Amino acid sequence: MSAPYPAITRLRVAAPLREWGELQSALTDVLMELEYFAGLRIAAERAYAQLAAFEAHNAGATWARQLLVSLVSFGMAPAELPAEAGAQHNGAGASNYVLSLLELARSAERKTPLENRIRFLANALANLMLADLAAAWYGANPQAWAEQHTRGAEIDPDSGLTIRQVIYTRFWLDDATATRDTAAWLALTDQIERTLD
Repeated sequence: MSAPYPAITRLRVAAPLREWGELQSALTDVLMELEYFAGLRIAAERAYAQLAAFEAHNAGATWARQLLVSLVSFGMAPAELPAEAGAQHNGAGASNYVLSLLELARSAERKTPLENRIRFLANALANLMLADLAAAWYGANPQAWAEQHTRGAEIDPDSGLTIRQVIYTRFWLDDATATRDTAAWLALTDQIERTLD
């Protein structure tokens, strides 16, 4: 690295602590150091890496692939986002994945000020990580996914929380989730640092 980037250090410190507020703030700051299209490339590659899993649960949802192709080919969002993006999508992490695609598209809107475009890009990257974390944990815990959808609104008598909240807490505090979360942030930090060099 030719010059120090304090936001890289902030990412490395916050990742093992799982301080998402600080991580997203540092990510936004470090993305400000990159050319916009370098950041878009990182996010688009990561979104593409998760596309097959999204499509496996959402047969016929070709809009996601078409949106990514448009962003990569033209470096800008289509004039109108596909109406299908607002539909309900299946699979653990699907909501975060769809949100990441919408944030990517918002980041590519030419009339949006650069600072806001970078924030959308940072949000897209964070939602891609959340989509991956959810897909991994619920994939290993399918009974939790099923229970969340059948009984999610019911109140757990022991905690007073909804079943959905109890399951989400188990997911977030799970050691495998924590390890995967930290590793994802550190891998993204490494990728950005290589791009900055």
